[in-house]
Amino acid sequence: MKNRKHILKISSIFLTAAMLLSSMGAAAFAAEKTPAGTIDKLATNGSSFLSSSDKAGALEAVRDGVLNYQSNIDIKDYRIKAEDAGLLLDAVKSCYPETFCLAQTVYVSPTQIGGVSYISSVIPQYQTSSAEEYNTMLSAFYAKADEYLSLVDDSMNDFTKAVVLHDAIVMNSEYYITKDGVSATPYTLMVEGWGKCEDYSRVYAYLLAQTGIKSELVDSDSMNHEWIKIQLEGKYYEVDVTWDDPVSSKDKLDAPGRVSHDYFLFSNSSFPNHSGYYELNPSADTTYDEYYIHNMDSQLCMVRGSLYGIYCASGVVETKLVSYNAANELTTVYDLGAAVESAEGFWASHWSAGDGYYYTSSYANLCTYDGLLYYNMPKGVYVFDAATNTNLKLAAYNGTNPLYGLKIADGKLYGDDAQEPGYSGTLVEVADCLKMGDVEDDGILNIIDATQIQRKLADFISFDDFGNLKADFNHDGIININDVTAIQVAIAQ
Repeated sequence: MKNRKHILKISSIFLTAAMLLSSMGAAAFAAEKTPAGTIDKLATNGSSFLSSSDKAGALEAVRDGVLNYQSNIDIKDYRIKAEDAGLLLDAVKSCYPETFCLAQTVYVSPTQIGGVSYISSVIPQYQTSSAEEYNTMLSAFYAKADEYLSLVDDSMNDFTKAVVLHDAIVMNSEYYITKDGVSATPYTLMVEGWGKCEDYSRVYAYLLAQTGIKSELVDSDSMNHEWIKIQLEGKYYEVDVTWDDPVSSKDKLDAPGRVSHDYFLFSNSSFPNHSGYYELNPSADTTYDEYYIHNMDSQLCMVRGSLYGIYCASGVVETKLVSYNAANELTTVYDLGAAVESAEGFWASHWSAGDGYYYTSSYANLCTYDGLLYYNMPKGVYVFDAATNTNLKLAAYNGTNPLYGLKIADGKLYGDDAQEPGYSGTLVEVADCLKMGDVEDDGILNIIDATQIQRKLADFISFDDFGNLKADFNHDGIININDVTAIQVAIAQ
């Protein structure tokens, strides 16, 4: 997490970025077993288990055997040396994260061929007690993966997919090695939202693989750490999802509702604070080293085909909503901080450090729900409609502390109430997200809402600002009969 110790008097302005993430509607990708060859890792003997067809075939055979919860998996045709049993197990667990039920040990049945001992069959040791238990967990793993994958589709370029999935994992995860006596696995990270560095990396690799993006897992013994390289347009780039999940500097706990991009898409030469590792695919290309995204400390999100976020220019405190793309083109859409300050005063858009001082960063985070953007300021939560550039205060927050982040869960907005930036806070419910089309504001989308919009179109009634925002059901910036029709279709489904 970036150093945020600098504070200023009320005279100059600087603000760190906040960005967002958005649901794209129907998922273009569905979770299934990892496609062969999409995740790789350098073994301790300096090779890859995907480097030969025999080794790759053995991996797939063991993976399929584990998915079927077999007690004895025949791999004699692949000629894997018995001395490589440990490497084989590590490769299966790394390249196929859905095999999370495997224990750390494996037994093999060897056979002698020409004086060399080869593995005839693998006798896996499972952490789960039965096939039924594993299948239940695997179904939950795939179901949660489908939720993540619903955020991306095949109309996006790989850069955008990588950003959106990276930010979603960070927003929904926290670092633990064990919890309540249970050891972390890719399952706990995917389904329960907690895990260690290997789990962050492998869940990210798994999700990327489902969208067709290849990756390589990277280990450093000296750092006791794992991260990932991802392939974009044929070149590999370093990404550390774990270290992009902010931890408070003072109490070393998860900082909820915040995202960093300090370790996202770097070349080897510019990748900060990582050492002592070997790799299969060098990250030599420097395309992304100087990208604006590294100054964005909150979530990015796709809304109606555009990627949005909050960007802060160095030396200036500002909270600006921007559109952003893979070409590093950044366009200001709306000055959120200026709008809030104009309506409510200076301290509504700046985080107080006490005695008339303020922090030279923004702690706004952007989220999305049902096609609208939401962000926090110190004492409130706001909604922004990118179709009409409408910016509204959704709810005031009157807690003792400011809000240092924002998160959406089950249609509700939660702010990170914290004493100061260096401490993790408590997620507190601030408001409900708006339900598009629900102009009656009763929490239910039905024919009454469609009728009310028709009455508005006939000038029989009028809506307030929130009603007008919700009436634009198809997010095209215009309230018309098409919204009525879309609501009727949604009700019928």
